[in-house]
Amino acid sequence: MYSYDDAGLFDVEAGLSPDFDAQWSDRCQDAIASLRRRISEGELGFATLPERDPLDLITWAEGRRAEGWTDQIVIGIGGSSLGTRAVLEAMGPAWQAAMRTHFAENLDPVTLHAILRQVNLQTTLLVVVTKSGSTIETMSQLWILYDALVEAVGQAQADRQVIAITDPERGSLRSLATERGWETFDVPPNVGGRFSVLSPVSLVPLALAGYDIDGLLSGARRCLDGSDASWMQLARIAAQHVALGDQGYGQLVMMAYADRLNALVDWFRQLWAESLGKARDRNGARVHTGITPIKAIGAIDQHSQVQLYMEGPNDKQIIFVETRSHSTDLTIPASPSLPEALSHLQGRSLAEILHAEALGTRAALARAGRPTACWSLESTGAASVGGFLMAWMFITALAGELLDIDAFDQPGVELGKKIAHGLLGHPEHGALAGDVAPVTFDGTPESWAAGR
Repeated sequence: MYSYDDAGLFDVEAGLSPDFDAQWSDRCQDAIASLRRRISEGELGFATLPERDPLDLITWAEGRRAEGWTDQIVIGIGGSSLGTRAVLEAMGPAWQAAMRTHFAENLDPVTLHAILRQVNLQTTLLVVVTKSGSTIETMSQLWILYDALVEAVGQAQADRQVIAITDPERGSLRSLATERGWETFDVPPNVGGRFSVLSPVSLVPLALAGYDIDGLLSGARRCLDGSDASWMQLARIAAQHVALGDQGYGQLVMMAYADRLNALVDWFRQLWAESLGKARDRNGARVHTGITPIKAIGAIDQHSQVQLYMEGPNDKQIIFVETRSHSTDLTIPASPSLPEALSHLQGRSLAEILHAEALGTRAALARAGRPTACWSLESTGAASVGGFLMAWMFITALAGELLDIDAFDQPGVELGKKIAHGLLGHPEHGALAGDVAPVTFDGTPESWAAGR
């Protein structure tokens, strides 16, 4: 499924101490006990999601596809979309999905207009995902798309083409779905957005696309078999990153050596940043803790970021992510026109060269005294991706326990949302906008103006 190599975290001068395990063992045990207690008490639902049988969902998705739908537009942002995109894109562009999937995430009118031009609304499902039902980006785009759908097929038919994934009881989307008779799936109340990739939030659109959700959940289950050893392995990884953060390595680079892992790093970046960047600990003391996640793609960012990682401030811990297999490969042919300096590449495959670049970059960083680790996925298929996703959700949760912060809230993102609502005329949040000048925009690019 995957392997983890942490030697590069120890084999550098300012890396982890040889006594690391002895120093952190008790803290890891305490973190495990705390997290296991919260899970057993039902506070944290993400840990038990892989135990659910997906057969009913798979059967439902097969039935919906049999109705002839060709496309789905997933309307969501952050944890409501990043996991779905990460899993689908990991399959690579050659994978033939049973239903084309489009993502309406950011409030970019050009992107949404392009989606509307790409699909035939008569054969398209709208899958709207928001637990609260009040996410401004999601609900704004839902109304635009729903209005277009009603215009194309009429309201009665449009209502049969909307699927809402939201809180089982509360929120404006739940009320709207009940009123309109939309098909609905529940987001478990004890599962937060960034920990929801193995819930209906992602499983519903993945099943519609024909993805192997059973394999995804199976891989997730294999990540943690319940043994003390498997718990300690994940806690140890969490402790490694926390310890390096304490030593001044306050930035965590995840560098994936495959284009199709690009979105997986995006998913990790939200999970890590939103979970661990906190102003206060559980006792209310100001700590302003967090390790900043940075996205990099190999070998592309060898030509942009690695210079900084090699010779800039030694404040980054760097995780390499590779896959041991590719669905296809290409080989450099023997050619007399190949320059002599590159003749050694003849007969080498692109996958072989990419792997050599990853090894070379990691070795160079080690010689520069930069701490590195490497995750090697057996493939980018369902089981390996499911295991990787589950591992990092546990690692992140355990890091929160080690830091003595709540990894499952996000108070820092709420104020900006409320100010934005105030600027747009929300009666309850107008005062929060304070002296921020209102944004005006009359629909033409030249008219855009914003107060500073």
